[in-house]
Amino acid sequence: MTPTDSVDRIVAAWSARDPGLDASPLEVVGRLLLCAQHCEREILAALAAFDLSFADFDVINTLRRRADPGGTNPTDLARSSLITSGAMTARLNRLEAAGLVERTPDAADRRAVRVRLTTRGERLAERALGAVLAADERFLDPLDRRQRDALAGTLRHLLRPYENL
Repeated sequence: MTPTDSVDRIVAAWSARDPGLDASPLEVVGRLLLCAQHCEREILAALAAFDLSFADFDVINTLRRRADPGGTNPTDLARSSLITSGAMTARLNRLEAAGLVERTPDAADRRAVRVRLTTRGERLAERALGAVLAADERFLDPLDRRQRDALAGTLRHLLRPYENL
């Protein structure tokens, strides 16, 4: 017998309440939403040890991943992080006050700035990424490599129509 979970119980309750209702989409969407909540909790707990929000983590690791030698334009950084430039300014102010990033004038455009990680920011970004990847690994622990690959492929197929590539 297949083990049941909270989604199975919800679908069964809808079936009993309204036998004509097709609640089967909940079998996938409900589980996606619940998995996202559980995974997010694990990630936030991992980041709490570094006194970072997920948004701060995203910015410093986007800078680290991009590794632009002269720093990154804040607008490009906002696009890479998928947030507005106004929200990026507030985040950069916080991160700069914490000594994790520095802003310097753009040599090519005196009206613009470039953002780069400080040495402290680089070290923190690396440690925080390790903690987040460890949390991801713990969340995925019930799955073997074949199951992870199959799930990643299925989710990629589901996600692609919603992405602006």
